[in-house]
Amino acid sequence: MPPLDPEQNRLYTRVEDLHPSHWERLERRDPAEAARAAGAQWDGRAFHLRVAGVAVRVAPRTRQVVYAADPSRSVRYQQALVAVAYLGRAVEVPPAGLWVRFRDLPGGDAFFRGLHAVDTPRLAAAFGRRPQALLRAADGLGGRRAQGGDAAVELPALPRVPVRVIVWTGDEEFEPSATLLTDARAHLHLPLDGLWALSNLVVAGLVREAA
Repeated sequence: MPPLDPEQNRLYTRVEDLHPSHWERLERRDPAEAARAAGAQWDGRAFHLRVAGVAVRVAPRTRQVVYAADPSRSVRYQQALVAVAYLGRAVEVPPAGLWVRFRDLPGGDAFFRGLHAVDTPRLAAAFGRRPQALLRAADGLGGRRAQGGDAAVELPALPRVPVRVIVWTGDEEFEPSATLLTDARAHLHLPLDGLWALSNLVVAGLVREAA
C-alpha cells in the first residue's frame, strides 16, 4: 500500500483542524522555556521557528500559525501540526549524532508502515536519475552536502530534529532508491504522527525546490 499523499488529504487541511490538545499542551508551558527547549524565538506574543526550511510564526493566544514571510497566510495542517506539537514537547537536549531510520525509533516499526510509510519512493523518483539536483534543492532549504550514496544531504528540519537524505542512482540491475534518516532522539521532541508529517514536509520541500 503506497504512503498517503498529504496533499490529497481532504480531512485535515487547515490550522483549525489541529486537535485542541496540541494547543493546550503548548499553552501549559512557560513560553520562554518552550522557546529555549525548541531552539525557537519568543517575541512576547508568538514563537518564530523554521519548519523544514520554511519560517513560520506560532501565536498560542489566538491559535494561529502563519508564514513569517506573509503573515496574512495561514500554513497548512501538517506544518501546523509539526510546529505546535514540537513547541509543546521539545526538550532541551542536543541531537544524539546517531542516524536512524524512522522505523527504528521507539514504536516506529509498527507506525511507519502502509499509509504512514515514509515517502522515499518520491525522493527516488525525483532525484535517483539526477542526484546533483538533490544538492541544489537542499541548499534552498538551508541544508548541506553529506556523505553517503551517490548524493546525500543533511537538513535542519527542526532545530533539534535534523534529517539526512541519501539517494542511489541504480544501474542495469537495480532501480534508483532513496532513504530518509533522522536523529535517534527525534522521538523526544515529536510524537510519531508529527515525525511522519515532518518527513512529508521535507520530501515535498525538496521536490518543490528541484522543480
